[in-house]
Amino acid sequence: MADADGVAGNRRVGWIGLGSMGQPMAARLLAAGWPLTVWARREEHARPLLEQGARWAPDLAELARHSTHVVTMLRSSDDVQQVWHALLPHLAAGTQAIDMTTAAPSVAAPLAQALQQRGAHWLDCPVTGGLAGARQGTLTLFAGGEACALQGSQALLAQLSRRVVACGAAGSGYRTKLINQTMMAGALLGVAEGAALARAAGMQGDPLRDALSDGTGSGWMFDAYVQRMVDGDGAVGFTLAMLRKDLELALLAAAELGRPGTLLLRHALATVEAACERHGAQAGVQALAWS
Repeated sequence: MADADGVAGNRRVGWIGLGSMGQPMAARLLAAGWPLTVWARREEHARPLLEQGARWAPDLAELARHSTHVVTMLRSSDDVQQVWHALLPHLAAGTQAIDMTTAAPSVAAPLAQALQQRGAHWLDCPVTGGLAGARQGTLTLFAGGEACALQGSQALLAQLSRRVVACGAAGSGYRTKLINQTMMAGALLGVAEGAALARAAGMQGDPLRDALSDGTGSGWMFDAYVQRMVDGDGAVGFTLAMLRKDLELALLAAAELGRPGTLLLRHALATVEAACERHGAQAGVQALAWS
């Protein structure tokens, strides 16, 4: 466990995945006193963390050898499989393996079993709460894996989140995140449709938000996006490409459960794909409200 002042003692973290979410999360660990080793395909992506005191690993083997906890936050299920299979031969017994990617539930069980054979412990632990949550340490984490794995990672996860939910066996964290994204997509499309109507009527975001903030259509998604959607604010937190990937994974998971005809997911994915064509995949999801 972490010391009383939040410092990790003799625990050492290896971090892989320095995108828009991974960077601020890793920086929080450094600021809390956790010794951090990082690896990226291009060293310049790690430069901000190296300047803050992180150690550079020239390869995955070196990172694994210097880490009691290894955290990944990657782009895809394929990346998860490739990176962890490369790490696997170099992990010491007792290593806590934590993947925070939004990935396919089917990825988890084979990796958990392979890690168990080396005496290491697996958690699939995707996050929700956005870029602000990553910076402020207020994310919610969905943890899939054995109870001992969660217990061995609690001090680290506490630096990154305000809530860690134990969801069940390996893969349950991934699955819970995809259920969250399915529900989120419905709320997001509803806010986008309402915002598009407001834009067409020449309304402004501030008064509309004030008028509706205590109504039945309000909520987290409304608060986060309605003003940006109505006013055309391009500040990007969550991109269309990210949402498209999550919806594709949710559809795949639904098909594996015998529900391939999920109407909301199919409609949401088609809507996001059309927005990607109009505005570019790296536009923020607020572009769903723009014609």
